[in-house]
Amino acid sequence: MQRFPFFFSDHWTWRFARHGSFWLVASLGLGLLGLGIRPLFGVEISPGAFKEHVIQPLLYLPGQVFLVYTLLYWVIPRFLLRSRYPQAAIWAVVLAVLSGFIAAISYTLLHDLFYDWIMNRNLSVVFEKGKVVYIPMGDRMNLRQNLPFEFLFALRSTLNVVGFAAALKLAKHWYEKEYLNSVLQREKLDAELQSLKAQLHPHFLFNTLNNIYSVTESTSPVASGMLVQLSALLRYILYECDRPLVPLSKELTLIGDYIELERVRYGSLELNTRLPAETNGYAIAPLLLLPLVENCFKHGTSRMLDQPWVSIEAEVEGGRLAVKLINGKLPDGGLFTEGIGLRNVRKRLDLLYPGRHELNIVSESDLFIVNLKLELEHG
Repeated sequence: MQRFPFFFSDHWTWRFARHGSFWLVASLGLGLLGLGIRPLFGVEISPGAFKEHVIQPLLYLPGQVFLVYTLLYWVIPRFLLRSRYPQAAIWAVVLAVLSGFIAAISYTLLHDLFYDWIMNRNLSVVFEKGKVVYIPMGDRMNLRQNLPFEFLFALRSTLNVVGFAAALKLAKHWYEKEYLNSVLQREKLDAELQSLKAQLHPHFLFNTLNNIYSVTESTSPVASGMLVQLSALLRYILYECDRPLVPLSKELTLIGDYIELERVRYGSLELNTRLPAETNGYAIAPLLLLPLVENCFKHGTSRMLDQPWVSIEAEVEGGRLAVKLINGKLPDGGLFTEGIGLRNVRKRLDLLYPGRHELNIVSESDLFIVNLKLELEHG
């Protein structure tokens, strides 16, 4: 999509050019098209036809702007794209009626100014004995009398423009979704290829772990316990993470096993964990949380000189997962930059949970905070 910045870039210059082009086409396009086909039917284009057919529809512009932007940036992303169709239909009807009244009021209030200043019809010219006499026009717009009648024309004009805008918005959303899906598929294939190149044969790996476990079971109970947890962690990664979604309960079990391995590694670690016991059948993308937990120990606790501590909390409520991770760190005074692990997590969230997640990372002088909120789905 980088090849087409005019359509997909979020930079303010491209957004301004995109929106400006839309309003030029939407506001002037129909009038210019009407003028262009008039000669085909033997209709002459009068000197005031351009003003009347191209400029006059701009009097409806306030109502059109109101409906286009409320529909495109509120109704469609908040209701339609989340499959909340009844709410989307109700709000679309309410906003359409409201925008019709706004457009009708603006047209009625600006009508006289349009004809006086632009059409130059404020006076009629009559010649009497070589003398020019100016007679003011008597037809003036009345808001109370003309509002019901103008509402129908304003509503039609507004719906024409918003239909064009909604079609462009949905087409752009469909293209972006298809593009992200293709990117995700390519990255998945690349990851599988790299995994095949790097991994040992699973049977060899687990047989070796079992041999080491049998040796350490009698000589070092702590080491044998760590091998059991490591074996469970590797088995989960090798055999269950090839699916798009895994049970949240298994993902949290993996997190718990990893935390226990780190607990043994740091003897003086102050560790506070609170993981939900019930996940209500929800599922999550595999290995999405592990890099965040690993980051606590790798970049926080492992660099602490005195009294390392980590706090890991997660809860599931109303179909949403909330995770909060805090770890202490040395006050180095440098600027925080995200490592490859956090960048990968952020990228996966954008691809797998677009518009359904919040990831906030705060780096303070002596602690590091990660807040993640995620909309879950049933497996």
